[in-house]
Amino acid sequence: MSNYTSKNLAFNNAEQFKESFYEPEPTTIGYVFLGNHTAWPNDDVPPDPKDTVSDEKSIWDKMYAGKKITGNDVELVVPRINWEANTKYREYDDTIQLSELISSNTAQNLKPIYVMTSDKNVYLCLSNNVSANSTVEPTGKNLSANGIIQTADNYLWKYLYNIRPSNKYITDDWIPAPTSTAKLDYDSSLLISVDGEITNIVVSNGGSGYIHSTIFVPAFVSGCSTISVSNTTNLAANMAISGTGVPAQTHIDSIDLANVTITLSNKTTANGGGSNVANSLSVVSRVYVNGDGTSLIASSSLSNTSIQKVTVTSYGKNFSVANVNIYGTGTGATARAVLPRKFGHAKNPAKELGASNVMVAMRIGEVDSTENGIISTDTTFRQYGLLRDPYKYGQTSSANSSSSNTVFSQTTDITLVAGSNYNLNEFIYQGASVNTSTFSGYVNAYSSNVIRLTRVRGTVSLGGIALKGTETNLVGRTVVSIKNPEFQPGTGDILYGENIVSVQRTDGQAESLKFIIRF
Repeated sequence: MSNYTSKNLAFNNAEQFKESFYEPEPTTIGYVFLGNHTAWPNDDVPPDPKDTVSDEKSIWDKMYAGKKITGNDVELVVPRINWEANTKYREYDDTIQLSELISSNTAQNLKPIYVMTSDKNVYLCLSNNVSANSTVEPTGKNLSANGIIQTADNYLWKYLYNIRPSNKYITDDWIPAPTSTAKLDYDSSLLISVDGEITNIVVSNGGSGYIHSTIFVPAFVSGCSTISVSNTTNLAANMAISGTGVPAQTHIDSIDLANVTITLSNKTTANGGGSNVANSLSVVSRVYVNGDGTSLIASSSLSNTSIQKVTVTSYGKNFSVANVNIYGTGTGATARAVLPRKFGHAKNPAKELGASNVMVAMRIGEVDSTENGIISTDTTFRQYGLLRDPYKYGQTSSANSSSSNTVFSQTTDITLVAGSNYNLNEFIYQGASVNTSTFSGYVNAYSSNVIRLTRVRGTVSLGGIALKGTETNLVGRTVVSIKNPEFQPGTGDILYGENIVSVQRTDGQAESLKFIIRF
């Protein structure tokens, strides 16, 4: 049995993931977490994370804080494709899989169907001028022509949207992709989406024997439909004819060989013909599209006696069926019209560009450097990621939005009797020795008489058993009380994790974290 899975499935999953953070009372909650304040075995080369139960337990062990994700922290994104001169771009084609249209082919110097320009405008390539290189960067929106821009290199582009310099989802590798033309911050417009718009006709077979010619005819007057010609060579019924006195979109209706005359599909609108070169008529192969739409006009050009290219000069609309016919002196030429998605190009740029990735872009320290004292500015981190639907500590079901803090602490907080401080990242324990300790952890942060610990093992003893430090050798501080982390370790799902080199947090600055969730 033959089947396929549409690229739209990945897009829909990505879109639903994004939208889940916009809901007023979301059924799922997500956090960007920070972790691992102690050094890697080789601190310059972080280990590769693995999707294993063991690695997930390790992440929870080292996690010390996190910040809730909102709708303002997520966006659909696509790979960034900068416009480059002398580069060939794929043209949109309704018969080619989207996965191919949005992919590159290095060997062929072939790039995907869209670009971002130096103005941060994003365009869709509608025609690549019969597989030519792009040499002229598209500019502007051209809303009066439905956002269609033809550059001097005969590439045809469709303006989709603009990305403001302040947009936090643009990086060296990714750009955001809005889901509709109603997104005002992307400077798009409802005017650019035209249902059933045809902008490109692809020649499937050029045929042979096609001749385009200039003919001189005796003088004729306005209002006539039959004119004399010097001869009927290189003429055929249904060929397009134009020139002084002949209205636009006129073709040869029939040829009278005996009387050496031609009948036009439209009456002349002015006097014409005669010996004046300026009054000569042009006769070319006619392109006629038969379908359920309107307003489509196209013309053809030759290479020797074959149809090389069909150019759409007036973009049609409301086509769902479009059969292309080529009339002329030759035979065998075939072509097909390229139809857009329902409702037209640019209606949903993210879907049209295959946006199956979501960027999470979070700033830690945006409220203040410590996020209201929860995330210490003295602490480093070497790991971050995405946590979804954890349980509150000691609970047996997922936390909900109203019961979960905007910023959470995942440290075990120990209040001690007054005394000297331990070192940051120091291993501390209760017991006769490190190897026989009954309680231990690593110092993530401290303030006054409270120390925050990660990688906690065992059960702490209150009162007389002192906490010892392996670096400071402090032995006189005993435990007054303990506060558990906000979430139960090991619950929920770690959807993303990344190991990095050490980032030292500093008072007065915020950390920008960006990562991609792929669907």
